[in-house]
Parts: sequence; C-alpha cells; structure tokens
Amino acid sequence: MKYLDLVDLTKCLSKETGCSLDAADKFVRIQNLYFDKTGVNVDPDAVFLTSPEPAVVDDAEMIQFIVENAGMTEPFVRRLADAELEYMKKNGFINNRGEFIPFLKGRNKK
Repeated sequence: MKYLDLVDLTKCLSKETGCSLDAADKFVRIQNLYFDKTGVNVDPDAVFLTSPEPAVVDDAEMIQFIVENAGMTEPFVRRLADAELEYMKKNGFINNRGEFIPFLKGRNKK
C-alpha cells in the first residue's frame, strides 16, 4: 500500500504555491479534520465484514470547511487544493480515471 507523508506534502504545497510552511500545514491539518468528519479517513486495521463504501468528497463542501476553520480565503484554499491534486496525481495516489488509490498517511520526520 502506498504511503503519503504529510510532511512532504506540506513542503511541496508550500513550494508550489509560494505560501509559508505554516499555512500549508494548516491547510493539510484542517483538510484532514474534514476527512475525519466525512468518513474518508478509515482505520486500516478495522475489520470490515464487507468492503467499505468508497467515500465521496464534495470539493465545494471541503473548500468551505477549510475556509471556515482555517481562516483562509477561498481563492487561497483553492490554490492549495489544486497544488495538492497535482501532487497526488504526480505521485500515483490518483489513477488515470481520477480515483484515489488506497493509501496510509502520517507525518514522518525528515
């Protein structure tokens, strides 16, 4: 299974958008709270009797959640989200049909 290093993602977002590491980290942390709230984040060790239903992310809802909880402007959040999407495609977390490949994530200290 692929592993998404959130520290690496944060650094890449900062570099690609020209924002501070703190702003990129805040985006990643608040987005992760949204993923917790909507069921996107699942426990990889959880036992499922059937395959869990794929989670669907409503981009507009996610953007609004981040705007409201991070105190960032919508255009800024969209810029970060676009940079994140490119990172996910480039690093193989999204397939050619635009679907996420299951992955684990965490913060490795580099």
